[in-house]
Amino acid sequence: MDDRISIVVPAFNCAQWLEAAVRSCLEQSMTPLEVIVVDDGSTDTTPEVCATFGGQVRSVRLQNGGVSRARNIGAKMARGEWLVFLDADDVLLPHAMEALLECAEQQGAGVAYGMVIERSEPGKLARLNGFDFAAGNPPTAAQRTLRRGAVATPGSAIVRADLHRRVGGFVTGYEPLEDRDYFAKCGCLERVAFCDTVVLDKTWRPASHGSQHAKRIFRGQRAQRDLRRWLDGRGLDSAWMPSDVQFLKWALDEAVWWRCPEIIAPLRKLAHEAGLPHWRSWLYGMVVRRTEPAWINVEPQVLQE
Repeated sequence: MDDRISIVVPAFNCAQWLEAAVRSCLEQSMTPLEVIVVDDGSTDTTPEVCATFGGQVRSVRLQNGGVSRARNIGAKMARGEWLVFLDADDVLLPHAMEALLECAEQQGAGVAYGMVIERSEPGKLARLNGFDFAAGNPPTAAQRTLRRGAVATPGSAIVRADLHRRVGGFVTGYEPLEDRDYFAKCGCLERVAFCDTVVLDKTWRPASHGSQHAKRIFRGQRAQRDLRRWLDGRGLDSAWMPSDVQFLKWALDEAVWWRCPEIIAPLRKLAHEAGLPHWRSWLYGMVVRRTEPAWINVEPQVLQE
């Protein structure tokens, strides 16, 4: 057993996949100090699945509050020097912890991330995701991941626990890009290392966050703009960041590309307030009558207990 690594598994109605996820943690070539399952108010048999592991797994049951809050609570419970945030329907490959920890320690990094086998439903061929473009000293990772996350999924990375605390954890209200924001902040504070190893097997399911384009685009620009305030509040350099106008223009262009008319009107309003003089005005009449989704008004916050 390695007493340095805690694996946190947030779980919400994932009982059918949870056993495989937990077993992949327990069967590592470098067995972690602990596996913590945070049951985020599941209504399926998640508690029963946790119980089958007995003392091998620490579990806590919460009222539903979202994946960011669940990860933060799990991290607060953790005793390890290093943290891994594994989704409950993902599977770690047997050498993952050993490879990631070795990479992080050899390079003196606060984060090390590896490659991921990604599968789609139904029945598409798997692909390999994970590239080294975000590796480097601060603020390299943040600069290179403002528009595209380098860490394919949180379970493919190891994070030093004290860095997690300095970052402030995951922000509720940024989903499904809370992890991109989190790793960008990590990369503003410490070196990020790339582990040239496949460490995780992931299946993107119909309801996966990666398929929620409207939320991804709208909340993504909010997280991008908030990052400047986060940097300024810590006395860190933010001069390298694009303007709020640029972030909003990118978001508007993406909303058209991904056919998300329900967010164009609120994005246009934000862009006008930020000083964008005009943007594809011919689209306005087509989209202004669309009803805005309720989640647009959710305020970002770090939720911990």
